[in-house]
Amino acid sequence: MSRSLNIFGLIALTLILAAAWIFYFLKEDVPKLYINELMANNLSCCPDTTAGRPEFDDWIEIYNAGRKPVDIGGMYFSQHRDSPLGYRIPNTNSSATTIQPGGFLLVWADGDIDQGELHLEFKLSHRGEFIGLFYNDGRTIDTLTFKQQNENISYGRAADGGNNWKEYALPTPGKSNQ
Repeated sequence: MSRSLNIFGLIALTLILAAAWIFYFLKEDVPKLYINELMANNLSCCPDTTAGRPEFDDWIEIYNAGRKPVDIGGMYFSQHRDSPLGYRIPNTNSSATTIQPGGFLLVWADGDIDQGELHLEFKLSHRGEFIGLFYNDGRTIDTLTFKQQNENISYGRAADGGNNWKEYALPTPGKSNQ
C-alpha cells in the first residue's frame, strides 16, 4: 500500500513540476507599456472630439517602449491596486487599440464608453489617486499613484518610459514628453 502511495506521489509531483515549467516558460511576456502622461483636471486643454464637439476630458497616454506593436484590447485599467481586473478595454477594433513600437496612444478617462474603445468607464480624480494598466491575465504592466493635479497641467514622465515624473504646463498628449 505505501509503495503505491509513493508512486502516486511521484507521479503527482512530476505532473505539478511539468505544469509549472509549461506555465513559466510558455507564458507570454508582459509588453513594455508605460503610463507616460496623464491629465486629471482638463478644463480647456487637449479636447476630445470623438462626440463631434470638443469635450475637455481626463486622459491617459500609454507609451510602447517595445520592439513590436501591442494591441491593448483585452487589457485592463483599474483605479484599485487590489482589483486589477477593473475596466476591460474592448478588443473589437485592433486598429484603434494598437500602439506601434515607440508610439503613443491616448485613452480618455471620461466615463463615456459609448464613445468608443478608447474611452474608459471612469474619470480621474484631480485630487490624486492610483491608476494601473494590467495585462489580460491580471499581471501588472504599469501603475502610478499621482497627487493633486492643477488645471490644464499634465503629469508625465520626464523621458518617455523613464522613472522621473514632472508637471507639464504645455502637455504633450500622443507625443514624446519634452
